[in-house]
Amino acid sequence: MPSPPPSTGADRPPGWIYLLLPLLHFASVKLTFFCAVTPENEAVVWLPNAVLLAALLRYQGQRAWAMAALTFSSDVWATTSAFALGTAALLSLVNLAEVLLAYGLMRRMQVSRGLQRFRDFGIFIAAGPITAALLAALVASVVLQQLGTTTTPYPTLVRLWWFGDALGLLIYTPLLLSVSGPLQSPPTRTTLLDAVVVLLGLALAGLVFTAKGGEVGGVSVTPDLLLPLVLYLAVRFGVRWTALAVALISLATAWVLTTGQQPFGAVDVHLEIVRAQEFIFTLCTVGIGCAILMAELKTHERQLEDKVRERTQALEASNAQLAALSATDGLTGIANRRRFDEALASEWSRATRSGQPLALVMLDVDFFKAYNDHYGHLAGDDCLRHIAQMLAGQLHRSSDLVARYGGEEFVLLAPVRDTADARRIAETARQALAALALPHAQSPWGTVTASLGVAVHVPAVGETAELLVQQADLALYQAKARGRNQTVLHHTDSA
Repeated sequence: MPSPPPSTGADRPPGWIYLLLPLLHFASVKLTFFCAVTPENEAVVWLPNAVLLAALLRYQGQRAWAMAALTFSSDVWATTSAFALGTAALLSLVNLAEVLLAYGLMRRMQVSRGLQRFRDFGIFIAAGPITAALLAALVASVVLQQLGTTTTPYPTLVRLWWFGDALGLLIYTPLLLSVSGPLQSPPTRTTLLDAVVVLLGLALAGLVFTAKGGEVGGVSVTPDLLLPLVLYLAVRFGVRWTALAVALISLATAWVLTTGQQPFGAVDVHLEIVRAQEFIFTLCTVGIGCAILMAELKTHERQLEDKVRERTQALEASNAQLAALSATDGLTGIANRRRFDEALASEWSRATRSGQPLALVMLDVDFFKAYNDHYGHLAGDDCLRHIAQMLAGQLHRSSDLVARYGGEEFVLLAPVRDTADARRIAETARQALAALALPHAQSPWGTVTASLGVAVHVPAVGETAELLVQQADLALYQAKARGRNQTVLHHTDSA
């Protein structure tokens, strides 16, 4: 058996598993023999092999040989009640080889430990119920016939052993894995419809097993009528409850056969076992297969929803980033002309409704062309960045905005109480620029200065925001005309 890779991520088997595993295996052997149909202990379903296979899959082969030794000993001990010690040991060895072969093939094909995927379920069927169980049936039938413990013809014996082992693996391995795994979402509150369907299904099961493969009220009744119930459980409740239902139906079928009931018709006992196995196989493959497929589809749906959600969030973040970039001046990092136009329109509309004065300050760097000619354009860019950072530091309200209007021009937009408040904002900015003391050899003041035009207006219905821009621009022109490095308020002559 191949050793598992170190990065399986499987849980380490707890200490109690080494006590539970042989006890569960022993009990399953006894239960199988209890439900044996013939005096030669021919059973419909062989349960024990599924116990070891589920444990190997659950823990990904960790301490595999310890588990194998425990279950082998348990198998021999339990089987001695039906066979001689030597025969029991040989048959137990065949069972062990079957499980190890199935597990080895599944590990080679990288089957998940919980059989969560429909692909894994298909590989499991091919490796265990088909390949390993068939080889075990071929060998075990030879052993039984050579030891003289059976009179059943070899082909019939192979068929019974094969399907008995296959059904045991097929039913109880998924059941044990689902029970040992994390809780899924079986109903915490069963709906009225669910309760009605399950009750009707149980009533149908009772009717089926007492009809003896005949007719009830002129209606043909066969065990295959339980298939819709199993399909409903698969779609509604998932793998765990479907596997449990199939397991209980298989045990009920085996027990009914031991009591002399003939739900599959009055036929030879071997043919009766074959029909029971075919019936259980149909329920198992369709029911559990459908449940696994539905679970996988739901998982894919959740994964798709998660991807859509992640991509939506990423798209929203990208859009927000693009929106921020589209509203930001690339050189200075403050708002650009586009953002200013949007803010002006919004604040103008708000001021129109509230009647609050709106102020616009336009700032133009004095002798900036001479600055660029003397210091170079890179130094000019640095100068503009310093001014932008200074202006941004002057605003403390979310409603205020500083933006680069174009070239060496900046604007400050702010709701104000009155013209004095607007002039104070402008003068504070002009004095803060003077405090930076950025050298300017081509300026009469020796440092970088600015001219500022201020406009204050209470918008009226029918007026547009361009009016405020025109007023601030006119005041800026007046500031330059009066000698620069000063603030001019629209319609005033004072600086």
